[in-house]
Amino acid sequence: MNIDFVFSWAENEQGKMVHVDDVPRGIQCGCRCPYCHERLLARHGEVRQHGFAHYSDTRGANLKICYVVTMYKLAEQIIQSAKRIHAPSYYGIFPEMDIEFIDVRIDCCFERADKQPDVIATTKEGRQYLIEFLFQYKIQHKTAIDYKNMNCLEIDLSNQSLETLESFLLSSSKDRKWMNNVTYFSQVGSLYNKAGKPVRVVDESECRQCELGCSYHCAGVPVYSLTGINQYLVIEESGHKYRLCKSELFQNYQQEYERIKSENERKERIEEKERLEAEARKKKEEEELKISIEKRKAELAEKRRIIDEQEALSDPSLRTCFQCEYNLQWANRNGYANCGAWKSMSVPQKTPPSCARACKRFRRIIS
Repeated sequence: MNIDFVFSWAENEQGKMVHVDDVPRGIQCGCRCPYCHERLLARHGEVRQHGFAHYSDTRGANLKICYVVTMYKLAEQIIQSAKRIHAPSYYGIFPEMDIEFIDVRIDCCFERADKQPDVIATTKEGRQYLIEFLFQYKIQHKTAIDYKNMNCLEIDLSNQSLETLESFLLSSSKDRKWMNNVTYFSQVGSLYNKAGKPVRVVDESECRQCELGCSYHCAGVPVYSLTGINQYLVIEESGHKYRLCKSELFQNYQQEYERIKSENERKERIEEKERLEAEARKKKEEEELKISIEKRKAELAEKRRIIDEQEALSDPSLRTCFQCEYNLQWANRNGYANCGAWKSMSVPQKTPPSCARACKRFRRIIS
């Protein structure tokens, strides 16, 4: 807030906000501060800007709060006197416009204790509009606001002064937003339908469950920012967030999504079939290999049995280490064998082939 502490408005004895130029000079002005209720002096100097000043030098009031409450009271009076307010656009769907009232009430409670707007205004159509002022310096003179299912306009006065307040409230669309507007919200769908652009108003909780928005394309009404980033229009109303889903585009996206989904499922089925077939082939090959190995083992075992039987009947003097399985053929040199178990057998590493004649561990190679 641009606070310059020039109090050009104050509250007179009748509780009405009056301008400093419309009252007598000095203490005879009969005005008080609407916050601390201290008597004020009206200064009509030739050099300084005209304004009110607190009469007491020992006052304890905070001038910031005094100024804000003065602006708050003046804002109420301006709307009550003019019986209109300049309202902002409703999400670019409904344009900004003046709303005229036939009745404006201030300093009153609205139905329940937790719903206390600054201004309650009624149009000739019987629609009620609740107006709440917001300040940078929080003046919490009311309980928490809950304006669900009501037309509620919030106006931020933080950047205003007492002198700019009237034109700001009655002519500007800045620093204000619709907290709720059930009148506009109820007409959004029909307005788009009349324009030949049918939409469906969808709660964001439903959007989060939509397969299109999560994995394909959202059919919501887009909003383009200055950076060109494409976002989707979100309407906040009565504590919920909504998107506008383009009906025709949604159907097109739905058909394309179902086609792609069906194609992907077909590919997945083919891939799954191929995977199962590959697993079956691999399993079959492994089983065949296992059978082949077992068969080979059986053949070798049978050969070993026959060879061992023959070896038991053969002449040991005809044996040579070159015929033994323990011989390391790659290490044979100069007519010597090389026993792989030479340490445990207590034979030379360069093994004379004749050692096989008396070797108890001799085992003939299976050919």
